[in-house]
Amino acid sequence: MSRRGEPAGRDGSAPEPPSVVVRHHPDAPAAVLREVLAGAEEEGVPVAAWPDPTATTGPPGDACAVALAHRAARRSQLDSGVGVDVHGAVAVHHAKLPPDRPALTEPPPAPSAVPDPSPVPPGRRAGAAAARIVTGLPLPLGAAGPGDP
Repeated sequence: MSRRGEPAGRDGSAPEPPSVVVRHHPDAPAAVLREVLAGAEEEGVPVAAWPDPTATTGPPGDACAVALAHRAARRSQLDSGVGVDVHGAVAVHHAKLPPDRPALTEPPPAPSAVPDPSPVPPGRRAGAAAARIVTGLPLPLGAAGPGDP
């Protein structure tokens, strides 16, 4: 059992290495997931990702990015987690924050017909932010917490 009372590894046999944990809806956009992973890996922090089964079987609130991120952070040995919902919205959480107060949120990507003015692909900034929370570095430029402009 892990220090949070969950099985040590996903298969229950071996502990997971310290990493930022990404939990996502099974139908989350693959492009956003790739960018989240790339953002964390660029910062040199290991990352582990897998679909969250409660996103499709639990109460409706269990599938939102913030809830997924909080569960991911509680699972992470580094206390840092990312959640990606079915639409591609992303949230970054720390295990010690209240469940409804993520460190950072990103809206879902704009529809492909609408050009995205940001040079950073959706999800990459969130992955980097999750890694920087672990390393203690400032969050990437343009990263805004909930309620920030």
